[in-house]
Amino acid sequence: MARGLGRALQRAVSREGADVDLEGEGRSLANARRRQVFRYLCLRPCARIGDMSRDLKMSPATVRWHTWDLIENRYLQSEGVSVFPSGLIDPGDVSLFAALAAAGRGAVLAAVSDVPGLSFQEIASRVGLTRQSVSKVASELAEFGLLARKREANRARAEAFGEALLRRLSHEGLAPELVRREETTLLVRFGSGNKRVLLEVPVDPYETSWKAPV
Repeated sequence: MARGLGRALQRAVSREGADVDLEGEGRSLANARRRQVFRYLCLRPCARIGDMSRDLKMSPATVRWHTWDLIENRYLQSEGVSVFPSGLIDPGDVSLFAALAAAGRGAVLAAVSDVPGLSFQEIASRVGLTRQSVSKVASELAEFGLLARKREANRARAEAFGEALLRRLSHEGLAPELVRREETTLLVRFGSGNKRVLLEVPVDPYETSWKAPV
């Protein structure tokens, strides 16, 4: 119960200053919308522009603009059409996250996770796809191996990602402070002048990429 309250409080606190633009031109995460784009891609690396636009309630052009800025300032990197946070995932898994971002993939995986042992027909009824489509998606996802194993192997990379993020914010003059480090998230406070914001940074995309964004 105490842990649940702690997480609820963290989610509430992490919204502090969510819509605040900090002072200083050229500081990528000083921009509130850019922070939203960055956080979204931490949750769902390789997400599609259209999905980001819908979920973040921004125009596709706005999402592209902020994504490009984050790439230019090395918060994000790109491989082909896929964009993901620099250092957060194994580059060899870009195709996995790109597949999970495609329509239906995440929903199928979520259905199997919620109720193991479902038939293809039962999954199809849950996610609104045909049985043949579910069978194809399941075969594609099986080729990538177990997400749980990949998740465990990525823990050291996620920790290094957090340290690199703090250094980058410090380099931009945003005086970052690590408020809390948990297994799946970092809570970071930073700012300039009299303004400071809190940003919850997801660092476990192998668990979050196939779930509905929060």
